[in-house]
Amino acid sequence: MSSLLTNTAAMTALTTLKTTNQSLETTSNRVATGQKVATAADNAAYWSIATTIRADTGSLNAVKDSIGLGLSSVNAAINGLENAKNTFQSLKDRLTAAKNPTVDRLKIQTEISAKQTDLKTYAESATVNGEAWLSTDSSAGTYTAERKIVASFSRVQGQISVGTVTVNVDETKLYDAGGATGGVTGTGATGGADLETYNSAKADWAQAEKDWIRADKGSTAAVAAYASAQADWASAQSTWTAKKKDLNDGVTEGTDSSGGIFNKKYAVFGEDKDGLKKGYLVSVDTIDVSGISNNDLSKLNAYINAADKVLGDITTVATKLGAIQSQIQSQSNYVDSLIKVNDKSVGILVDADMEEESTKLKALQVQQQLGVQALTIANTTTQQILSLFRS
Repeated sequence: MSSLLTNTAAMTALTTLKTTNQSLETTSNRVATGQKVATAADNAAYWSIATTIRADTGSLNAVKDSIGLGLSSVNAAINGLENAKNTFQSLKDRLTAAKNPTVDRLKIQTEISAKQTDLKTYAESATVNGEAWLSTDSSAGTYTAERKIVASFSRVQGQISVGTVTVNVDETKLYDAGGATGGVTGTGATGGADLETYNSAKADWAQAEKDWIRADKGSTAAVAAYASAQADWASAQSTWTAKKKDLNDGVTEGTDSSGGIFNKKYAVFGEDKDGLKKGYLVSVDTIDVSGISNNDLSKLNAYINAADKVLGDITTVATKLGAIQSQIQSQSNYVDSLIKVNDKSVGILVDADMEEESTKLKALQVQQQLGVQALTIANTTTQQILSLFRS
């Protein structure tokens, strides 16, 4: 039955066309934005989860930037320390060269002074964003030894937590403008009567040898005197060697002062020409070999012994900074992987399947065209009813 008041076919075609247009609009939006969940209206649960993950990703990016800044400070310190180590090794080589009795120690001191300047430059220039770990001033009112570096981010039961790595610059500093404080010189060994006996026997033997040679090695008295002096000298040598060991073993160790590795005072011993230990307090930034005499190289020997301790301390600092660098780099890599995982998670929840959506778009466009055709046909039925009355 056909009705002029109610066009059922047109109403059905119109409803179908509206549904198709709505689906087409949704698909078009997905194709345009690349997202199947762009607003809470699309899928409230997925949109809420994705929003939280995006917030976490933003926090992780901030943490990653902070970690990168901290890592830059560590890298700068390690670079400065490496240059300082190489330069100090060269300085130590010059100290060894200064032991040569024929060398010009004034010229060697000129080289050492240049290297001392380089060492300070390396320490002071190893700075990033105001963070100086190799050159500090412990006397400053705002000084703090512990420096914290952001290293990690986590969310546990909705609570955000940021982890840090602590670096104690008192353990890494090469210079401290606050100066070296404290330090006690060790008590060295003194020869006393045993050394006098040794030197006297040595002189007697040398004189007896000269007399023996002057006598053409044929005088009975000269031979006897030479043999006696030689025996006394051998006995004195044996006695003095044992005594010297006892004396050196009995020295009292000193204590190092505070300060940076290159300006703190090291309590060390240096052997004199008799092999006895003499106590000194020496620092790298005050090394001066220009006034050292060949008659007493104990201070030069003390410098060399201190250099060995300095190299050991530098190695310890390098080990600590290397461990921190490795830890921070590991955390940086981990945070970076978390960011990528979050991005993938958000993509799974909200990203549109472009192959599927493009196929839907084509199909819906065809359905739209067919819906328009169907509505046009339905609207022409009333015209067909009118033609009945014309005939």
